[in-house]
Amino acid sequence: MVLVVGFIILAALYFFAGNWECDWLICRRWVAVPTLFATLATALHFKRGGWFIPLALLASTAGDWAGAMGEFIFQVGFFAVAHIFYIADFAPKCKFTRQRTIILTTFSLIVLPFLAYVMTHIGNMVELIAVGIYGIIIYSMGFTALIQNRKHSIFYAVAAMLFIFSDSCIAYNRFVEHIPNATLWIMTTYYAAQGLFCTLHLFRKESN
Repeated sequence: MVLVVGFIILAALYFFAGNWECDWLICRRWVAVPTLFATLATALHFKRGGWFIPLALLASTAGDWAGAMGEFIFQVGFFAVAHIFYIADFAPKCKFTRQRTIILTTFSLIVLPFLAYVMTHIGNMVELIAVGIYGIIIYSMGFTALIQNRKHSIFYAVAAMLFIFSDSCIAYNRFVEHIPNATLWIMTTYYAAQGLFCTLHLFRKESN
């Protein structure tokens, strides 16, 4: 519980970083500190929680750093790796049921058309390919999160949806239309998602 509170405090401090009297780059790089902390916290719990979530958080930390430096393609690449690790953690616990099939159908009918819509607004071919590949990967992460048959599966699904919402805001804000208070929407849902994944990992009694 102490580690979870530590993550919450570090994430909250991100929103005050812009008001700190420090070098602009240092303040901007603070975005990676909460996920780095979550990486270290979950890595200490690997014997019971496994390595995939700590590795996902580590890749996310690199993605946060790249984003802070304005390296969009590297940011997308690192987060794609993060989602692959999340998928690796979720996939062994996946199980289809009739109810989950309905949920997946609804999820797909929302996410995939949105991804296609955003891609029609991307003029740069490199970014178009990167976003397309990333979109399928994060869609797969959400897909596997929704059909897990494990303890607290609903919270994994909530975390995945928060992550997808955050990235959807990034994509829409960057390629389609400016979103008022975009950073607040993006970062609160992003940290909530990572915080949930971190907490779920820390409370595992075994890799379940």
